[in-house]
Amino acid sequence: MTHSLAQIAFFCFLVSLPCFVRGEPNVAVDTAIEPAAAVGAARARAGRVVRFQQRPTVVGDRVAQRLGVHLALTTKITQSGQTAHESTSDMRRQQQRSIEVLDAVDGRAVKIQASFPLSRRQSPEAGSPDELAVQPIEGKTYIVHREGDQLAITDTAGHIPPKDQYKLVAESLENVGKPNPLALLLVDRHVTVGQRILVPRDMVQQLLGFDDPVGSVRRFELTLVRVDPADESHRAERAVFQTRIEIMPNESSPLTISLNGEMVVETETCRLAAVELNGPVSMSTIERTSLGIYQYSAGGELHMAIRSQYSTK
Repeated sequence: MTHSLAQIAFFCFLVSLPCFVRGEPNVAVDTAIEPAAAVGAARARAGRVVRFQQRPTVVGDRVAQRLGVHLALTTKITQSGQTAHESTSDMRRQQQRSIEVLDAVDGRAVKIQASFPLSRRQSPEAGSPDELAVQPIEGKTYIVHREGDQLAITDTAGHIPPKDQYKLVAESLENVGKPNPLALLLVDRHVTVGQRILVPRDMVQQLLGFDDPVGSVRRFELTLVRVDPADESHRAERAVFQTRIEIMPNESSPLTISLNGEMVVETETCRLAAVELNGPVSMSTIERTSLGIYQYSAGGELHMAIRSQYSTK
């Protein structure tokens, strides 16, 4: 039963869609994706047509990100048809991080400096479940270097940080140096305002920003609703996608997730500018023991938001 709660906590912690300052120039569009992904009038004459591009990441690129996740959770344990336990709790995650590219290879940021002015988490599993606890990476700066499939993490003096810090930094920045999944989906494509794009199943896990399974993705769709022009606050034009994500339980995970909201992507770079998603999260599991049959259920409303501000040194 605690395993079920841990799965929700894991999802809330990792679902951050972390498209940082990374890139892969001249990415070819997978021709196997094109026919299945574009739904509806992909080449409609009416409405604005947007062409998505990408530029390589260079040394000196910077991004400042703010991330917030909140899940108000109700849990219930039933034993042989009788309610044995019922409670409510909150899960929150707040983080601010600043990233600067120190080295880039083939247009990808392979070495960065990451600072965490704020990093806090509230969880029923924590020692103070009603408080936003300061995480050990808050106020600290790290050097993160991708070496193949692994991340090497040190402090600014070159020392390997304690295990708890190392794990938190790796979880927050695990996509550094990897291809941008938004670019793989959108680069060199012409998308009409009003057009709907179905994200291919094999890209969903990567785009959501986690590796472990969290159920079967029934739907992940993006509908281009408008294009916001560049202004003083945002130097790049931004495509605003209405976003819908539906995840159903499977053998690996009992989670049911239904999220709706917006995803904002820079048209000239395919970098993620903002995300705001809301919707219900629930799960139900049954455990048979010598003392009887226990049914564990949990559910709540998930709210998450990300804001990214890009600049060049």
